[in-house]
Amino acid sequence: MDKSTLKFTKMQNREDLEKCFPVMKELRPHLSEQEYLDIYRHAHSMDGYEIIALQDEDQILALMGYRIVYDFVRGRHLYIDDLVSTEKARSQGLGEKLLKHAETLAQQLNCKSLRLCTGLENDRAIKFYEKNHWTQRAVAYIKRSR
Repeated sequence: MDKSTLKFTKMQNREDLEKCFPVMKELRPHLSEQEYLDIYRHAHSMDGYEIIALQDEDQILALMGYRIVYDFVRGRHLYIDDLVSTEKARSQGLGEKLLKHAETLAQQLNCKSLRLCTGLENDRAIKFYEKNHWTQRAVAYIKRSR
């Protein structure tokens, strides 16, 4: 990996999204490619969900999925749904680069803050976010509707 050739790319068409799928699958192994494309299509059209890839030439090394959310607690903020580096590219600072890029996007988009969630059992992610100056502020609950 040549750090001078790294670039951020907003993935906008089906070909781009298909190139992202193997990377997203490392984070979301339960998804088929068709489910991934369907979820992206709905999330993009309904919530403005976007995927930013960090590429070295044409190879995707990491990606981040995000959207702009409004609520009464945080106002307008950038919510990171997905953040993953490929297994081969982990521990090379790419996740940190994506988080810094998210901060820049949040400023450009007039967001008051950034937010994300990770599983309580995901010790590596918790340590990573804390190392990058993110603070635990809530506990999230889930209940299946069916």
